[in-house]
Amino acid sequence: MSERADNPAYTDSAGLSPEALHTYRKIIDGEPLSPGEPGLHELLDLHAVIPSTHTDDHYVPLDPQQAAHALLWKGFRDVSSTIDRLGRIPQITELLALEHQRGNWHNGTGSEYMEDMDSVNARIDKVMASATEELLTSQPRKRTEHLISQAMPRDAAALDRGASMRTLYPYSARVGIHEPLWMQQMSQKGAAVRTLAIPFPRMVIVDRRHAFIEDLVVDGSPEHAAWHVTDRAFVEWMVTIFDLYWDRADPWSDATIHSGRLTTPMQRAILRELVAGRDQKQIAPRLNISEKTIHNQLTDLRSKLGLSTTIQLVYWWATSPENTSAQELKPGETPPNFPG
Repeated sequence: MSERADNPAYTDSAGLSPEALHTYRKIIDGEPLSPGEPGLHELLDLHAVIPSTHTDDHYVPLDPQQAAHALLWKGFRDVSSTIDRLGRIPQITELLALEHQRGNWHNGTGSEYMEDMDSVNARIDKVMASATEELLTSQPRKRTEHLISQAMPRDAAALDRGASMRTLYPYSARVGIHEPLWMQQMSQKGAAVRTLAIPFPRMVIVDRRHAFIEDLVVDGSPEHAAWHVTDRAFVEWMVTIFDLYWDRADPWSDATIHSGRLTTPMQRAILRELVAGRDQKQIAPRLNISEKTIHNQLTDLRSKLGLSTTIQLVYWWATSPENTSAQELKPGETPPNFPG
């Protein structure tokens, strides 16, 4: 048999099947058609004919030019819609990829994102309950009496199990009410506590296997959102970061002013912020102290040096031998060996 006879959907070079053309001729001649007339659906799809509203089994031929015009506009709209959908694919993919990635954050083996403060604290409690080796914590912001009262029995239990503990607090915690009480009680149990007068990140590291760190990834995340990281390489890296800040900090029991220095750690931190171009309003939240404290510290230092303006003080600091990271080392310490 011929190709045309084997394939009822065969169309000639004009794009119209012989069956459709034959049926169209029957419609023009006013002949009735059966529902399964060959080529009828092709004509209906082309909007070349429509069913008669007066006579059953009859169809009305439409003006081919008008039908073509309608088909062309429909085609243009379809193409435009397709192009629009294609143009949205990158945006759709990005949105889906973000949600897919968020799912991995919750279910991944290396890190887990937690948004709710109670969930974060519950997870930290659970992990610390099994701590037997080492606890490293840094608390850059003042903690409330409620949070400290929750932490005391948990931290004391870890120390009683024989775990070592090193904790960093902001320098401003020395003049607080609740933090000094925690420092005193935990120090008596063997914890090492230091305070730092420069900004540092919040973290909790347990047995060098678990790290809890602040969220810096999710836009608009709550203040207490955190990541629980169990990837061993990353946790070890966080231990190195913690040690770098620890080396810069002052033991809690030390005197405020180091022998032979005119500046306190807090004053040096304020001066560094001033040199970086920040004003007192910007410095206060970074160092977790009030603007009044900054004013008093600068006034005290100007009085010691016999200076009258903050500009003079900043110039003195820029040329002072105390303005060097080497001076931040404790007696007998060597600069930290940062892995390369």
